[in-house]
Amino acid sequence: MPYLEIRKLEKKYKDFGLSASFGVEEGEFLCIIGPSGSGKSTLLSLIAGLDTPDGGSIILDGKDITKEKIQNRGIGMVFQDFTLFPSMNVEKNIQFGMKEKGKDRKKISDALLALVGLEGYGKRSVSSLSGGEAQRVQLARALAAEPRILLLDEPLSALDAPLRKSIRNSIRAIHDSLGITMLYVTHDREEAFSISDSIMIMHDGKTVAMGTAEELYNHPKDLFTAFFTGEGTALPAHLVFENTDGSMFFRPEHAVISEEPVNPTMYPMHIILNDAEIVSAEFTGSGYMLGLDYQGYPILASSATKPRRKTVSLMILKESILILE
Repeated sequence: MPYLEIRKLEKKYKDFGLSASFGVEEGEFLCIIGPSGSGKSTLLSLIAGLDTPDGGSIILDGKDITKEKIQNRGIGMVFQDFTLFPSMNVEKNIQFGMKEKGKDRKKISDALLALVGLEGYGKRSVSSLSGGEAQRVQLARALAAEPRILLLDEPLSALDAPLRKSIRNSIRAIHDSLGITMLYVTHDREEAFSISDSIMIMHDGKTVAMGTAEELYNHPKDLFTAFFTGEGTALPAHLVFENTDGSMFFRPEHAVISEEPVNPTMYPMHIILNDAEIVSAEFTGSGYMLGLDYQGYPILASSATKPRRKTVSLMILKESILILE
């Protein structure tokens, strides 16, 4: 049985409904991604006890906590917005989250500050902190309660890109150090790919895919998952495969560019698309992302160099093509 099991959890609103079932192993780092309005934050609120489900169960370590009070769930949460108490210094904010009052509170808060990379910040006022520092203090305060699971709801979305990368690496290091189970909501695909053990994709209030970053990128089960996990091209399958419905999908790196026409009989393991017109060529640093037009259909292909000709041929290994709906 998974450490955290969500069984047919439902929440209904006037214009939105959530329905989710999945499991998370103890010590797992799960990233939850999806478009805005897909139900990611609603799901965390239900798990934390901030909202009440209309149906289903939340099982934690074999115990049904669906109707348990927030303070009895053993779940910590870090929000997108900073929720520190301005009347308390950093040390007091962290100590506020501690369960037991008899412990050496200063020693623990100092250790947590060191863990989040803010050693010596205990006596500072909250108002003197930068956005990144405030978010680290929030994380330390959540950990002070010794939660069995830590939920993070887009904790880095208000920060600039370099700081987000630094703090997300710190969060992953803290996870590895403590072995705590984490559920991390983000809209940033790169962020999810870089720090997660596994990823769950949500769409319209439902969980549509779950797996490792590699599994979801290389073997998506549908077009929504394919496009949400990376760039790609979807062409009607019947353009190439007779009597085949759906779309043939491939990633830009799977299309090899030739500036000369290619004879298909010479490459039986490939799909050959001759006379593709280059519409755009965007330099990416390591090469070019080409936007092409093939018989009125858009195609993305990567190339190490910028083609000299306006029209090129594409060679796509058949085994890299997926037929998806």
